[in-house]
Amino acid sequence: MAYLNWSDDFSVNVKEIDAQHRMLVEKINMLHQAMLDNKGREAQQEIIQGMAEYANVHFETEEKYMRRLDYPGYRKHKAEHERFAEKAYELHKRSNSSGFVLSLEILSFLKDWLQEHILVVDKEYSKHFNENGVY
Repeated sequence: MAYLNWSDDFSVNVKEIDAQHRMLVEKINMLHQAMLDNKGREAQQEIIQGMAEYANVHFETEEKYMRRLDYPGYRKHKAEHERFAEKAYELHKRSNSSGFVLSLEILSFLKDWLQEHILVVDKEYSKHFNENGVY
């Protein structure tokens, strides 16, 4: 059973961004499964690193569209991305410390952040993108 299920409610009506959001959901589920399977620290680190790298690619995609379409909420949205990147870096740093074991608190943070970010923050740009021909 998935820790976080994709729902059409998550759609921002932009094919490329929706595909990236689905991948982020999948990566959270992979991390959850690694924890349930008692995978070692190295496996957790690999998944966390992959998630952080993919999140950066995703953020670059959103920000590219925002700049191109002169999205008025660009600075606020970029600041949200930067806060997440800082937290992801902190998590990665913690995962390098000996004895690190992924906790439900960390998974919960990732899940809650992604849901909140997509359902609230990303939904704000959806209409602007669509009105400017980006689907």
